[in-house]
Amino acid sequence: MIRDQGDEGRLQGRRNVEAAIARLRDRFPLEREVLALSSHALQDYRRLIEHWCDSASPLATDALSSESLHTLLAIDAVVDQSGQLGCYPFSVLPTGIQVQLGDRSVHAMCAIDALAVSRVSGQASRIVAPCALCETQLALGMHANGSLHEVMMPEAAVLWTDETQGSCGTNACCNTLCPSIRFVCRSCAEIESKDQEGDIFTVPQAAVIANAFFGFQARLCGLEIG
Repeated sequence: MIRDQGDEGRLQGRRNVEAAIARLRDRFPLEREVLALSSHALQDYRRLIEHWCDSASPLATDALSSESLHTLLAIDAVVDQSGQLGCYPFSVLPTGIQVQLGDRSVHAMCAIDALAVSRVSGQASRIVAPCALCETQLALGMHANGSLHEVMMPEAAVLWTDETQGSCGTNACCNTLCPSIRFVCRSCAEIESKDQEGDIFTVPQAAVIANAFFGFQARLCGLEIG
């Protein structure tokens, strides 16, 4: 069968998304590391995710046992942010990317993380972020299942550039990979695409990446841990 240009474009888009998921999992093997945890550490991790989803707020570092805290920090599943626990996709510290859940809001570690919050929490959300290049304000709506509202969707894209060096003496993903994955407006995305300064993903493509990467958290919160 000979595909028309539209078919070829969609096929290449799927390949790009699959490659991005593989690249993200290779760079940050969060799911693999978390699912290899002891049952106690896994239960504490699940409790932290559920707390973020239910209250849109972090737990303090002393809310976990010292053993669980050390283990989760070691695999970068959690981040000590001023004595409170950031837990991908949720950041304690402002990142410029906010996700509104009803009358509450959380900071997301990066654009991919923001697009995962609805799937992880099972709640509809509204993402608000500036274009990383020109600071045009962008807004996106997400359904509780992680799918997108169509309004404003064509006006935004996700740019994935080269990683930055870790700051504050840490190579945590939130300091290296996350700053390189940002929302951009359509105009800046077109310019970056021509300049080939990074990988550009449409918002629907980025949402597929987000839901594939973080889907294990939603599944984990429904598991009985022995």
